[in-house]
Amino acid sequence: MDILSYEITLDIKNDHKYTGHEIITLDGNEEKLILNESGLVIDEIKVNNKEKNYKFYSENDELVVDGIITSRSVVEIRFHGKILESLDGFYVARYGDNEMYTTQFEASSARRMFPCIDNPSYKATFKIRVIIDKDLSAISNMPVKSETIENGRKIVEFHETPRMSTYLIYLGIGRFEEKHDKYKNIDIILAAPEGRLTGSDYPMEIAKRSIEFYENYFGIDYVLPKMHLISVPEFAAGAMENWGAITFREIYLNVDSHTGNSVKKAIADVIAHEIAHQWFGDLVTMKWWNDLWLNESFATFMSYKAIDSMYPEFDMFGDFVISETSGALSGDSLINSHPIEVEVKNSDEISQIFDEISYGKGGSILRMINKYIGDENFKNGLNRYLTNFKYKNAEGTDLWEYLAKTSNEPVREIMESFIKRSGYPMIRASVNGKKLSLKQERFLLNGSDNRIWKVPLTIKYKNGIKSMLLSKDYDEIDLNGDFIKINADESGFYRVLYDEAFYNDLDLKYLSNLDAWGIVNDAYAFLLADRIDMNLYKMIIEKFSELKNYLVINEISNELFRLKTIIPENRWLLEYGKKYHRMILDYLGDKKPGEDFNVSIIRGIVSSRLALFDEEYAMELAEKIDDFDNIDGDMNASVLNGYAVALNDASRLREMLKKTDSDETKVKIINAMALTHGDRNFKIIEDAMATGDIKKQDTMRYYINAAMNPMSREYIYGKLDYIVKELSRIFEGSGYTSMVIESIIPYIGLSIDIKEKLKSIETKEINRGIKKGLEYLEVYSRLYNKYKI
Repeated sequence: MDILSYEITLDIKNDHKYTGHEIITLDGNEEKLILNESGLVIDEIKVNNKEKNYKFYSENDELVVDGIITSRSVVEIRFHGKILESLDGFYVARYGDNEMYTTQFEASSARRMFPCIDNPSYKATFKIRVIIDKDLSAISNMPVKSETIENGRKIVEFHETPRMSTYLIYLGIGRFEEKHDKYKNIDIILAAPEGRLTGSDYPMEIAKRSIEFYENYFGIDYVLPKMHLISVPEFAAGAMENWGAITFREIYLNVDSHTGNSVKKAIADVIAHEIAHQWFGDLVTMKWWNDLWLNESFATFMSYKAIDSMYPEFDMFGDFVISETSGALSGDSLINSHPIEVEVKNSDEISQIFDEISYGKGGSILRMINKYIGDENFKNGLNRYLTNFKYKNAEGTDLWEYLAKTSNEPVREIMESFIKRSGYPMIRASVNGKKLSLKQERFLLNGSDNRIWKVPLTIKYKNGIKSMLLSKDYDEIDLNGDFIKINADESGFYRVLYDEAFYNDLDLKYLSNLDAWGIVNDAYAFLLADRIDMNLYKMIIEKFSELKNYLVINEISNELFRLKTIIPENRWLLEYGKKYHRMILDYLGDKKPGEDFNVSIIRGIVSSRLALFDEEYAMELAEKIDDFDNIDGDMNASVLNGYAVALNDASRLREMLKKTDSDETKVKIINAMALTHGDRNFKIIEDAMATGDIKKQDTMRYYINAAMNPMSREYIYGKLDYIVKELSRIFEGSGYTSMVIESIIPYIGLSIDIKEKLKSIETKEINRGIKKGLEYLEVYSRLYNKYKI
């Protein structure tokens, strides 16, 4: 059966309720019609003008309509529903005393606004019409076709969409301000709730340049007449790729003179990511959610390519390994990881796979294939794939076929060894004279596994790079020059463990920044996995501390910080953490005109971290709090952190939170609040959540960061039942609650036995998060017991 079209009319009241009428045109023969709906009240269903009985099965959100569907049929449904309080479906987003109505349907929440076949493979055209108060405006995927006033109410009708999936439909109702621009014939529209539109053109510029890049790279034009970038004041996801009506958290569209370079870079990446989806995900959509990664991995990888082409000074592929590859390598080193391509049966499972595997591992595998087959072959394969499946659905195997045809390489075999099972290889490498021996096994933080992969290896010599495909557990090759390392520029998704002599003898001057980052990142993972001891780890860190580039400084600082959350009393760590961050801060000095873009970012990171290792420095920062509004956007977080550490006072931070309109500043304040502790401060923070000063979307940020603070772990443990219930209410239908629980468990579990407590709160929604959290806890506990002092 084929769904041809939906015609949907919603009469939206100002009491958070609405009535709906829809006409669904079908083509084909079915013994019964099965639709999806959740939380709606069905008033009447007709098929070809005949009233039909129906049954609802809540376990699958299935609405089963009596009677056989034959040939072309017209289904008419009258229904009513409520605008929701959770950040999912058709919901209310508040800002101060005002509100807007907005939608978030991925993965399976379109059914919460209107009955439909809520499955990505059932594409259809949509005609949407809304009846609203006359002082409001409406935004949807397509431009407005007509707008009339009848009986004191406004009727807004939108142009019909192309064939598309239900999860990409968007509807926003409110009082909006807009800024307009054009790219070719495409209207680019920045929209925000009234009074919340900033003056910067930066987001519009990113949008225009992203469209231009993707049109050139994919060889296919953007197909809609307009693109909205919509700022949503309360939003669980960072952004959502609704076709032609992309939604964002406010932080990603608000730029002013105080915006730091780190946030500018994040804004560019998020906008480019969502615009990449307009091709990968919207124009061509996966058949089912087991191929979700096709959407997310491509948008992840392509957004970095796009921004790297626009702003080479951002060093985007440095950020790629920090933000995508590192997290994916970490998450995929667990026994409780999942394959990139995973079987999905229901919506609970869908929500839990929007994680570092779908985004980061998938993106990293694509980067590896891109390097292996070459960018021109990669680009040509994508063009043929997108052209062939335009307005249709596809599977991963379809893409491998096109990439293999354009490159004459075994793309499918390589990809399937990485995407159809969890985990990734660790290569044990040792040099014996002119021979390089290679042994592969699965890398796990806890345990061992001898499975093998087809690994596209790159071997770096002083005079160049050689490639090979390692497809067996052991191989020995002849060296063709002076060997430097394996995995040039960290383009491959694997780790490499060398013998101790390699680390001692390594000459750092032959390493690129990405090479150096990879060795340091691997060393931390090997320490956690108990494959190297603390003495070797210290030697590696102290050796690489000579390097003063953004990537290595960021990585060493991150590792020292993470170790401080696990072994906070380790003497070497406390001394070296203070020494290293002070040395780097002295090296960087104050901000200088014309300095590299990333220097400002790393200065802010190092300053914030030094505040955690050095109480005197924290007090120096705290004394600058009165001048906060005049402090550089990359440095002001360190002032907040210093204030929190030195004075342990959430009340001043709460006042700052209430006064600022900047989401960027709010996020930094909430991070600093998590560094405070004690009953008085906890009460202040709870009150800030209750009054909305801490947005619903940001509550999880506080809980994760507070759990990393040894002084707050008992408090978080005591609130665990409440945290699960509250986050499940706020983030209903998403995987965020599971992610938070995964992040909390390994830290509070270092101080308190939590296994019995977890049995009492476990649900299907958080089951995966509990398993992963307990696995991390086992790893952290081993490290703590070996190296706590």
